[in-house]
Amino acid sequence: MFGKMRKNMIMAIFILFLVGCGASYSVDTGVEPTEMLVLDGDFEFSETIEKGEVIALDMRLPIKSGYVIIGASFDPEILKLEHYIEYTGDEEPRARYMFTALADGMSDVLVKMQPKGGGDVEVFKRISINIGEKNSLF
Repeated sequence: MFGKMRKNMIMAIFILFLVGCGASYSVDTGVEPTEMLVLDGDFEFSETIEKGEVIALDMRLPIKSGYVIIGASFDPEILKLEHYIEYTGDEEPRARYMFTALADGMSDVLVKMQPKGGGDVEVFKRISINIGEKNSLF
């Protein structure tokens, strides 16, 4: 009896482990962006969203110029990183950051890169995100 319980317990732990790993590493996290910014071409971008919305930042990776993305800096009291993925789209390597707006305010997201062989860290993209009501006449 103890042997069957032990086998069932180990199987349950294994299944929960696999489900947990699948949820954290899946390309499709179940979070749908409210806003999608494609950051090709320019260096600096800005967007206004409301608290609770999810913004996706999609960009080409700087591999052809010999750089790799090493991360992004942002204010964690204003934005929450939902996930970061690298994927191939239209036969070119791309990356996507997804953030949820936690509080009213403003945060710059600085996507940083570094030469493949090491060296100084540089800002690849700068995105100014304003969280609050969209004030407009229309």
